[in-house]
Amino acid sequence: MDSNQQQPSPSLTAPPARSWRRRMQHFSLRTKIVVPMVGLAVLPVLATGIFTITWTRASLHDSEIQRVEFDTDSKASTVEEYLHTVRQDLRFLARTQFVRNLASPPTDRPHASTHQLRRAVEREFLIFSQGKRAYNQIRYLNQWGQEVVRIDVEGGTPEIVPPDQLQDKSDRYYVKAALALETGQIYVSPMDLNIEHGKAERPYRGVVRYATPVLGNDGSRQGFLIVNLHADYLRSLIGPLSPGTDGWLVNNEGKYLGYIGESKEREQFYSLDKDRTLEADDPEVVSGILENRQQVQTLEGQRDILSFARIPLKDPGKESVVTESEQWTLLLSHPRAPIDAPIEQLTVFLSIVTAVVAAIAGGLGLLVAHYLTRPVAILRRATREIAADLTKRVHIQTGDEIEQLANDFNLMTQRLREAQDRLAAWNAELEHEVARKTGELHQLQGGLARAEKLASIGQMTASVMHEIGNPLAAIKTQIQVTEEDEDLCNSSRAVFSDIVSEVDRLTVFLRSCSRLYRLREPRMEDVSPDSVVQGVITLITPELRRRGVVLQVHSAPETPTIHGDPDQLRQLLINLLLNAAEASKDGGTIVVKVGRRNTTSDSAIVVASAEIEVSDEGEGMSPQIVSKIWAPFFTTKDEGTGLGLAICRQIVEDHAGTIRIASQLGEGTVVTILLPERKPPRSQDSHADLGEEPLESHPSA
Repeated sequence: MDSNQQQPSPSLTAPPARSWRRRMQHFSLRTKIVVPMVGLAVLPVLATGIFTITWTRASLHDSEIQRVEFDTDSKASTVEEYLHTVRQDLRFLARTQFVRNLASPPTDRPHASTHQLRRAVEREFLIFSQGKRAYNQIRYLNQWGQEVVRIDVEGGTPEIVPPDQLQDKSDRYYVKAALALETGQIYVSPMDLNIEHGKAERPYRGVVRYATPVLGNDGSRQGFLIVNLHADYLRSLIGPLSPGTDGWLVNNEGKYLGYIGESKEREQFYSLDKDRTLEADDPEVVSGILENRQQVQTLEGQRDILSFARIPLKDPGKESVVTESEQWTLLLSHPRAPIDAPIEQLTVFLSIVTAVVAAIAGGLGLLVAHYLTRPVAILRRATREIAADLTKRVHIQTGDEIEQLANDFNLMTQRLREAQDRLAAWNAELEHEVARKTGELHQLQGGLARAEKLASIGQMTASVMHEIGNPLAAIKTQIQVTEEDEDLCNSSRAVFSDIVSEVDRLTVFLRSCSRLYRLREPRMEDVSPDSVVQGVITLITPELRRRGVVLQVHSAPETPTIHGDPDQLRQLLINLLLNAAEASKDGGTIVVKVGRRNTTSDSAIVVASAEIEVSDEGEGMSPQIVSKIWAPFFTTKDEGTGLGLAICRQIVEDHAGTIRIASQLGEGTVVTILLPERKPPRSQDSHADLGEEPLESHPSA
């Protein structure tokens, strides 16, 4: 080999550093399997679904357009067939013998007078027009344009017009056109308003006139027949239309001949007397309609589909009909929403089906990939998730070392979870105990604050009683001695008596104050709330009767026994009843209810309590007064001390109970007392059974 021969470039023999194989190495095994399988499963489904949806939408759209065109063509054909029937009726009447006799010269007439012949034609017209609501008038005119026989039809009921009301119509355009007809021809007038005695009939109603010559018995033209056709009846042949569809009838020049639809406003807007044209509303549409030579055609807009069909006024292939307007055009405007709704629904359905099939195909690919890569992926994911969630478990059934590794992993996770649950339970128990102790501490602090306040009041009261009580006693003794003097005048004796009364009042006030700080420790015993209430009622009933107040007592049969001081409980109830009596009006009612109430403590333990409720029908108190009612020396009475409710609250708290007041202005006041049920004593055996020591023997008790 020639040493100078050029060696091939290394880039042509070794794979490039960034080849597709190197790029594939950066993807996981799961990705390498999932992507090809899902692509092979989903792409054919999506392609088939898109083709099916597109083809189905086009087919449904074409079908709806054909349906619209067929509907329009069928309505136009109905009108066309009826106009053909009118032409046949006109030819039939022109050939009847009675009409020909009347149209013949007197020499060719049968032996009957003109009056008899006219009456015969009238009867013939009456019989013919029975029930024909489409006809407005049926007339026979002579060759000079004078009406000879005329039948007016209103609502299908024909009526003969008397001879003295027959008119000369020789100046009308349709009469002139009829006189110019050849034998066998029919003239069709434009649709216009009916003119009677020089004025248009009211209400405005369009008519179309059909005229044809009448031959006498000798074959000569002696007159012609005219049939007036109601335009309203022609429009009724087109309707009724589907909801939301509007229709119009226009002539060759694009003039509106009438409206067909539900809108009364449009019916007036497009009436024949308005002389509105289609070109004034939409020039583009009128050019598309008038220039199109097809029998049925549609024009699609954004909100509606406009279909139109021709209604020829002549017989196809014949020249026997003479008319100024060769045809009419029926326009129907169909809303797109009802037409597009089924297409959109089917599109949504097919889209959902395609998506579901694609999802199923993709899911199958994912299942295969999941089955192939599941063991390794589960172990890899579990090692990352265990730090945040110890409830994770690995479920692998491969029958090899990976399954054994997964079982060891689950065992380790279970032991860690159990340790974590124990720590969480201890933590929750500790938090609950701290919360309970904190609540008790707050309660003790509140009680201590009230006790300190009462102690301060007691010290102040003791000092006041010491400084004021002794001088008051001396003053009272001196005055009583002075009153024994016989030389004392009556005016001085009255002044001394007032002074003694005021001294007694101050003494009573000081004694009330002393009760607050000298409230003795309660002497606890088992007490029935019913017996306490009955005893108080016996004591206080005379006072309530004197005040004119009625007392009602309601006692429940299962009131629990409490552990308390009967004297203090009676004092509590007397204070509440006297307050209720003072708040009540003459004839008012005080209700005392005694019963049982079960409450749930913070530790979810049901606690039974005796409930005593005292309610009155007084004026009630505002929320501002209720918030201050427990403060010592706070009173709303002119001569009150403000210590009664403070003493009541102290008695209830000494009995481990609660007292609350609910009051509204104008609705009275309700005082509710809850006293805990007496607990049975726990024996030494019960402590031993529970593995506990008696409370008295515990060093911290």
